[in-house]
Amino acid sequence: MELSALNHIEPYQLTDFEADIFITTLGFESRCTSIARQLENVHCRKIALARSDHIKEFSFRENKAYYTEKSFEIIPVETRVPDVGSIMEDFSGDNINIIFDCTSMSPRWYFEFFRWFGENQDDYVSVTMRIVYTMAAYMDQNQSRKVRKVEEFLSVDTNNKKRKKKKALLMGLGHEKNICETIYKIVKPDLLYLYYTDPPVDKQFVEDIFVNNHALINSTPIRNLIAYPVRNGQSIYQSLIDTILPLRDEYTITLIPQGPKIFSVVTMLLHLGYPDTTISYPVFSKPPATDRYPSGDPVIMDVLFEGEE
Repeated sequence: MELSALNHIEPYQLTDFEADIFITTLGFESRCTSIARQLENVHCRKIALARSDHIKEFSFRENKAYYTEKSFEIIPVETRVPDVGSIMEDFSGDNINIIFDCTSMSPRWYFEFFRWFGENQDDYVSVTMRIVYTMAAYMDQNQSRKVRKVEEFLSVDTNNKKRKKKKALLMGLGHEKNICETIYKIVKPDLLYLYYTDPPVDKQFVEDIFVNNHALINSTPIRNLIAYPVRNGQSIYQSLIDTILPLRDEYTITLIPQGPKIFSVVTMLLHLGYPDTTISYPVFSKPPATDRYPSGDPVIMDVLFEGEE
């Protein structure tokens, strides 16, 4: 199948969807069960994926008790990524609808689902994923983390790497001090685009973005500073497409999707259609585990995968 449509959904439309399966994550964050609590009246198979080595701190036990009470099937993920094929093997029919809550899900996990549906050609005519997540309330970082390196999350086509091109970096701006500037110095791009949320969910978050990235922002041409609406994945996707298409012949393109999770989710979907783009993430020294609390209405978008004709 291939990604054929991506549509923004308003929060009030969350329950306007007949699901065959609801997939979420059993994690330790307090916001972990927020979507499930809003969808208690949805009648379908419900699955909560859980890392076998996950820490059992913060709200983990409360979350597990809630999922158990609400008849979720808790599936331990023993390997690096979930076995999507085994999860989906009991679902037959031409068209499948999935509520996919990635609130506490790692990028590698949700990319594995996108990749599997993107490559699957035989089982379904179409799959609609209602991707939804709860944003985290703003947290002031008392201690700035240190970037140890920048690591490729997804590798680009080998033939493309052999061609000598200039480097373009599309980076989401986070609110922590020195992180983005350190990434810029490590990557050393020939061309830089900076993405930031506007309008903000939290005013303090955006203020910190501009204060803590002041030097990097000032050295970037204003046309390369791109604001995106944090709740509208469809708009973010189109903005990224409009940026990368004119660059692909002359530049190798790296995306570093810092900031709200919607930016990361959209870059993963974009990579399906443009596999010559690289997605990378900063690797931090001893990143601490922190609990995060829910903030505001959920972010929602529908993604349609259809069989190739």
